[in-house]
Amino acid sequence: MMPIDMDWVRPIAVVIIPTIGLVIWMSRWFGKHGEWMKTVDEFKRDTKAALAEIRDDIKKVLAALPPNVLGGASPVGLTDLGKKVSECVEAAAWAEQKAPELIDAVTGKSAYDVQEFCIQYMRTEYKSATAQDESFKKCAFEHDIKLDQVLDVCAIELRDRLLRLLDSEDADP
Repeated sequence: MMPIDMDWVRPIAVVIIPTIGLVIWMSRWFGKHGEWMKTVDEFKRDTKAALAEIRDDIKKVLAALPPNVLGGASPVGLTDLGKKVSECVEAAAWAEQKAPELIDAVTGKSAYDVQEFCIQYMRTEYKSATAQDESFKKCAFEHDIKLDQVLDVCAIELRDRLLRLLDSEDADP
């Protein structure tokens, strides 16, 4: 009998068996990778939904805040709404009349102290006349703001007038 040539077994053992093992390992890895990608996709969907809900909640909170009549810059000024409120209650004309009565109380004070005095005056010592009080309430109602915000507008107008009378460099022109 003739001996069988076994040289062909070695390439099979060296090449084909590792290749089959690699194919099996890659198919398992792709399967796990696919599962992982599914969880990433679920996470992305959940995150988008959560962010949309948070965005809606923020919009609701901001919508519930009262409109602002005072600007955030320094010195505090009136926003467009604050200017409308000022016109509505004729705060500049009122401040023009009231400022000479109060000038002695603020003489020598800093611009900040004048502002604090005006806010305090409007909050505590202001004795509203019936006609003016009704005008303030009507304006607050029409602009969907609180009465205190109308008083803040008047305080800023009074502050500006007092600072002009004091010839302060902080006075609005």
